[in-house]
Amino acid sequence: MAKKSVLVCVKKDIVHPISWALREFESQINIRYLDNTRQLGMVLGDIENCCAVILDSVIGDESTIDFAKEIKKDKPSLKILLIASSGTTKEEIVGLIQSKIVSGVLIRPFTAEQVSDYIYKLCGFQKPTETPWYMQTGIKP
Repeated sequence: MAKKSVLVCVKKDIVHPISWALREFESQINIRYLDNTRQLGMVLGDIENCCAVILDSVIGDESTIDFAKEIKKDKPSLKILLIASSGTTKEEIVGLIQSKIVSGVLIRPFTAEQVSDYIYKLCGFQKPTETPWYMQTGIKP
C-alpha cells in the first residue's frame, strides 16, 4: 500500500510538538514540512495521495484562513486540520467548521495525543488500543 502524505505548514514554535505527535505514523505517511503558504500551494499542485494538511491559522503576520478556503475550492476532498492561535476569533473558527473548510480545529496549547487522534480520523487509520510508549504520561483517566 502506498504511503499517504501529510503536509504541515505551521509556525516554527510548534513544528517539534507536531513532529513528535506524528512519530507513530512514520510507516504509514510521508510528512512534509513547509514554511509558508506559497510553498504549500506549490506542493499541493504536484503531490498525489495527500490525505491531510495541518495548517496554522497565522503564519508570520499573515492569516491563512483565506488560503484554506482557496485550497478547499481547488481540492474539495482534502482534509485540513487548523491549529488556531489566539489571533483567530471564535466566529472565524465556527464559520470554517460550519462551511466544512476545515475537518478539525486544535486550539493552542494542544497535546500530542490530540494531533494523533486527528491524524487517525483524517487519514482513515485504525487506532490501536494501546498508547505508544512515548505518549504515556503515567496519569490514568
